[in-house]
Amino acid sequence: MALKMRHPRSAGFLFLLIWIPACLILCCYDGHGLSPTGEDARGSSGISGTITFIGDRPDSTRSVNVVVSKTYPKGLTDPDSLNSFVVQEYLLGNIQLGDTIPKGMTEYKYTFNLQPDLYEWILVAWFPDIEDYLYGVKELGAYYRDSEDIPESVYIPPGEIVKNIDMTADFSNIENEIPFFKP
Repeated sequence: MALKMRHPRSAGFLFLLIWIPACLILCCYDGHGLSPTGEDARGSSGISGTITFIGDRPDSTRSVNVVVSKTYPKGLTDPDSLNSFVVQEYLLGNIQLGDTIPKGMTEYKYTFNLQPDLYEWILVAWFPDIEDYLYGVKELGAYYRDSEDIPESVYIPPGEIVKNIDMTADFSNIENEIPFFKP
């Protein structure tokens, strides 16, 4: 009975076939698996609350969204300056739009996933159904807690959903001459 000897080359190939993927997996693992941590915790950080709507949504509505901004346009009252501020901040990534709020809502519960940070302006914005809709945007309402003068800033810690960011959105505000108010 003759013993068959394995070719030494095939054992080395099998060893490499198992060892290389195992090393790659171990080298790429940084201790948290698929769960985000720190600044990558988007999805586990954000805000939530209830929006109460007053009035009827006009047919000329493209969308209504929760919008957050890292900065507030303090002192700006000229409509062109306000619109320029909003467009500039949006292009810089300091303004983010939430999901479109469905039509026919009198009350809407929302959750908006955001990076941990300080947000100075949280509002409900109306976008008109026109070609250049960015310049027709109007504030329907914003998050106020202690004062009706300036919207309340909200700090979002990593891994936390800040609750009770409740707002009232009034469709009659579409008629305001200033697109974003409470300067």
